[in-house]
Amino acid sequence: MQSGKSVFAGIVGILASTFFPQAPTWAATIRDDQPASGYLDLANNQEFAPVGKFVNSWGYTGCATLIAPDWILTAAHNLTAASSGTFTINGNSYTSSQLISHPGWNGNAFNGYDIALVRLSASVAGVAPATLYTGSLEFGQTATYVGFGFTGTGLTGWQSLDNQKRAFQNVIDGQFGNPSLILGGDFDNPHTTADNGFGDATPLTLEGCVAPGDSGGGVFLNFDSQFYLAGVISFVAAADGNANADYGDVSGFGRVSAFAPWIVSTVPEPSVLTLVGLSILGACFNRQRNRAIK
Repeated sequence: MQSGKSVFAGIVGILASTFFPQAPTWAATIRDDQPASGYLDLANNQEFAPVGKFVNSWGYTGCATLIAPDWILTAAHNLTAASSGTFTINGNSYTSSQLISHPGWNGNAFNGYDIALVRLSASVAGVAPATLYTGSLEFGQTATYVGFGFTGTGLTGWQSLDNQKRAFQNVIDGQFGNPSLILGGDFDNPHTTADNGFGDATPLTLEGCVAPGDSGGGVFLNFDSQFYLAGVISFVAAADGNANADYGDVSGFGRVSAFAPWIVSTVPEPSVLTLVGLSILGACFNRQRNRAIK
């Protein structure tokens, strides 16, 4: 197994084609020895219905997750140079009325602030918002990543775009120098252990990797039979310098738990009441508004 440090030394992000070898993220690559239908079926789980497509004003395509009736959570780099955006979910499209990137965002995904909020011009109908994860038990958990766009296999890397929603699973076992803000996992190869960079080399049945366009999509954890939004997909990275989402590449995401206070303080009432439990709301409002939710 390679060390986390050696993997990190070679990883590359997905922000723009002017940086290192990289790819913007759309949908997911999958195992070559598993049927694609499994990944499509997983994505159709009602728990992942809050994930939709987000296209900014100049056409950059990513994803976002509905976290309140009129608010979505996405990657900050999806808003780069954008004046507006459109969120499409459940067959309907909603325009933005406000774009808010985290104040710590500086264009470098590895700093861990690749997260943004978008207010919609109207409330989304027919889809229940995701519930934010505010705990600290992400590491070692099996996560489900959800997005749209390009796909391929671990042998080929990303190849084609069919605009279908896919989901894959991976154990959160990767750290990138700033684990308080960003985590992830590598795409283990079922044919060899040579591509393993983090944790156990045995892949999950529906293991995969984020690929160009998944940026801003959701990373979900299941605790006590309830799914929580635990991450915002940020980058795909590679130890070999070619971040094409093949075996051995790494899916990186921003930790929702680290940004929950900022999210709650930014989203106004009554929308904020749908985000998280009353305990975190009380703590956030005590700090931000000097009062607690009773």
